[in-house]
Amino acid sequence: MMIPHSRPSIEAEDIRAAVGVLQSRQLAQGSQVEQFERGMAAYFGLPGGVAVTSGTAALEVALRAMGIGSGDEVILPSYVCAAPLLAIQRVGAIPRVVDIELASFNMDPSAAQEARTSRTKALIVPHLFGLPADLTALERLGIPIIEDCAQTLGAIEQGRPVGSIGLVTICSFYATKLLCAGEGGMLLSRDETLLEKARRLREYDETPSLHPSATNVKMTDLQAAIGLAQLGRLA
Repeated sequence: MMIPHSRPSIEAEDIRAAVGVLQSRQLAQGSQVEQFERGMAAYFGLPGGVAVTSGTAALEVALRAMGIGSGDEVILPSYVCAAPLLAIQRVGAIPRVVDIELASFNMDPSAAQEARTSRTKALIVPHLFGLPADLTALERLGIPIIEDCAQTLGAIEQGRPVGSIGLVTICSFYATKLLCAGEGGMLLSRDETLLEKARRLREYDETPSLHPSATNVKMTDLQAAIGLAQLGRLA
């Protein structure tokens, strides 16, 4: 027996946006991706974003752009999908799994404090079910925070928009997420240097010299156009 998970909200403007891209014959990464990046950055009040193929890819690119790799430790909550764990393992870092708070299902700041070591380089903090994690307490740890906002776009934590607080913000645009483009993800940051590193990592053709960790995780204009249309309703 199949239990339905969720039904994406697809409106007429989403269909028009997708058809417009198909008619333009510019399907790969182009102007729609750039507009989507600017739109998401404006939504969070951040200077820029880097669109990629998935939230998982966004996590991996973010970790690499932060210089996290072999021997480094990254703290993540025990109750979350596999994406953060996979991203940590793919960059060669060590995952440190900590308990969650019963009331919110989000990372317990006291558990994160107990798990930190001299090798801890980042916290991956998903905000689940529309409930913000306790970022105020997590900030006190002094560890760079990667916020995962796939389930909490529009939420507020102590007067601050979720996604505007950590060093990096991650979004997923998978079919079950609040903003649905079918697939896709994005990382955003106020750190311009980190954003530039992420752009070089996103595609191996971005710079004259080949970055050893560069890959090919570009978003298409088709996904971006749908995302832009959905963002217009969310904003």
